Amino acid sequence: MVSLRELKKFIPATALAALLFAPANVAAQEGPADPTDMWDIARGGQLYDNWMSVLEHEAPEGNHPLYPAEGAQSGGSTWRCKECHGWDYVGKDGAYGSGSHFTGIIGISGASEKTEEEIAAIIMSPEHGYTSDMLPPAALEKLAKFVKAGLMDMDPYINRADKTVNGDPANGARMYQTICAVCHGFDGTDYNFGSAEEPEYVGTIGADNPWEGLHKIRFGQPGVPMIAMTALETQQIVDILAYIQTLPTK
Repeated sequence: MVSLRELKKFIPATALAALLFAPANVAAQEGPADPTDMWDIARGGQLYDNWMSVLEHEAPEGNHPLYPAEGAQSGGSTWRCKECHGWDYVGKDGAYGSGSHFTGIIGISGASEKTEEEIAAIIMSPEHGYTSDMLPPAALEKLAKFVKAGLMDMDPYINRADKTVNGDPANGARMYQTICAVCHGFDGTDYNFGSAEEPEYVGTIGADNPWEGLHKIRFGQPGVPMIAMTALETQQIVDILAYIQTLPTK
């Protein structure tokens, strides 16, 4: 259990208050009484990121059965959908085509042509190793809906050669400063996802892994009450990411 004193080292007072006074089960809530497709897709995007955090589920033991033996990751991280299929949803053909997250596994970009029922069946197939205890029916439905309707082609917006973003930072600043800065701070350093020795801020993620940044701006961070902005126009979200790339990285 992390103590309040330890939390204060990394989380600013305003953001910490938001976390402390949020509903106790905010991570595992089933959602509103009349959920929209947009809400379901956003929650599905978080499940794709880290279903264990969303559902407050212990990580399964060992590696995912389809995770390659030569892969550099291990344990619970190998059970995250994004670990094999990538933040850009194209697996070995995208940002995870090399480096410490390479698996040689294809992406899911073509899955949008399937029905939600077909997608759910693939996710729950024996070779995937998931059970209904891991992904209850309500969660599975949202994850399938995300795969069906929540994916996007990131190539028109993020340049793979240099990771720059095709957005308008000035327009992004308008939204960042009035929404995101409430928790992340105006310079993006109020949340440190790394350590004191090796800090990682929103600016760090924007510069190093803009595909992850774009996914999290759209759908939020699993397990915490972060705003999901997927209801905005795609270019507005990209503009926010472009502005984030101007913020400090360390």
